[in-house]
Amino acid sequence: MKITFLGHSANDLFWFILPLILPSLLSRFDLSYTQGGGILTLYLGVTAVGSYVLGRVSDRIARKEILGYGFLVASGGLIAAGFAGTLSLFLLLIAVTAVGVSTFHPVSYALIDESTLSGKGRVLGIFESYGTAAILAMFLINGYLIESVGVRGVLIITALPALIMGILFLRAGQIPVVIVPPVAAAETAATAARGRPRYREGSYLVLGLFLAAIILRVLSVSAVVNFLPTIFVDHIGFGRSTASYATALYFLGGLSGSLVAARFADRVNSYLVLIVASVMLIGALTAFSLNLPKLIYPFLVLILGMFGSGSLINQNLLLTRLGTGLGKGAVFGLMMALMTVTSSLAPTLFGLVTDTAGFTVALSAAAGPVSLGALLLSALWSAERSFQKGNSVVK
Repeated sequence: MKITFLGHSANDLFWFILPLILPSLLSRFDLSYTQGGGILTLYLGVTAVGSYVLGRVSDRIARKEILGYGFLVASGGLIAAGFAGTLSLFLLLIAVTAVGVSTFHPVSYALIDESTLSGKGRVLGIFESYGTAAILAMFLINGYLIESVGVRGVLIITALPALIMGILFLRAGQIPVVIVPPVAAAETAATAARGRPRYREGSYLVLGLFLAAIILRVLSVSAVVNFLPTIFVDHIGFGRSTASYATALYFLGGLSGSLVAARFADRVNSYLVLIVASVMLIGALTAFSLNLPKLIYPFLVLILGMFGSGSLINQNLLLTRLGTGLGKGAVFGLMMALMTVTSSLAPTLFGLVTDTAGFTVALSAAAGPVSLGALLLSALWSAERSFQKGNSVVK
């Protein structure tokens, strides 16, 4: 399991390296905010398609090959992108990088779910903390180095851990495809074969509504987080290194939020945790759009990280219950695909609104989707309690 945790650290660096260097890309290629958001959309869009396809494939073939070769493709693509002389070549190479990046999360989430019989929230918390801690370190280190080694140097440094992990995974022992006890598998199949009431874990309607709530939260958070370095530079007036340090607070908040959530994830209702997190995100995003003293914004970023990244553990715990009709790799691949598609569209939409109406309006609008998601989560939690109450009466 330790190699999976370390792999998460290496993989998560790729998810936020482009936002970190986005201010440099805007000036280097003379791009608008919409075009800059389009770069992120391309990168995350390819990652989304790869996540869905490879999530389904991982239920059928050896996982260590998927993970190992994925890391090698990601590292090779990112290093090559540092030497791209034109925008077209740069886009092609980051698309290749995205294919490699897409392999990790669906496979790893499925592996953890299948191999952890108890304390799943704690294991997911450790898993998330490895990834978030790595991104935090990346922003701090690369924020310090970007002025001296440039974008090319930063891309090479970011890709090296993935190169190492690719070799380690390919040399590791076999990673099992399925570790589900036969009795449990038979019960799951029997449940899937029966007709489903309006609310039941495993119902595709409930799963669809829950995924919609996830998408709405991701839309709000991704729109802002992917532009944070640019917001700090162009809107708030920080220098590029300072903007990188301020953005790192999102991942410091995410690290602390993941550790706290891991401690209570197995004891507190996951719907309640996600609803509270959504309310806190709404408040932080709304405050971000206000004209506040500069020192307040890093604190708001910390809150965004705590309740944005901290939501992932309870989200994944619920997903394992609600997605029982699908294979583990398939359900997590579907979730990662939907989240990543949403994350890919969010920067372009945010950039478009910013070009049209400015940062203040764009930041104000960002709180809207997560508000709708909170309403959906509240309805699902209410339906769950009614369903459980009805079962108690029947018993």
